[in-house]
Amino acid sequence: MSQRAFITLLILLAVLVALSATPFPGAMIGFLFGVAIAFFIAGPAMLVGKVLENNGIAISGETALWVLAGFYALLILFAAFQIWRRLQRQDPDQARSAGMRLALLVALPAMAWLSVNAMQEAWP
Repeated sequence: MSQRAFITLLILLAVLVALSATPFPGAMIGFLFGVAIAFFIAGPAMLVGKVLENNGIAISGETALWVLAGFYALLILFAAFQIWRRLQRQDPDQARSAGMRLALLVALPAMAWLSVNAMQEAWP
């Protein structure tokens, strides 16, 4: 990824994060985050929780959230490690690509939090 494309994508990502805090686009983004969480996180987590419960391992919802947050933190650490490793190999294009992945991983929770708050404020 070229430096110009990297900077452009970072600016667009910052604009998207800023739009997440506004009433109308933020509420729409918050609704879409809610749908995505319901289908792609809550459903599989409930299935895994039910399987664990059937096998004698009771897990609470708070514990499941901490496990998911830990996995997400590991993804962020892995992306940061990829940047460092690619910079050590003198490969700036690949390092910028990994940096974009890291920026996206950091921006997603911020967007979710801002847009859900905007959705709550915009709700009639």
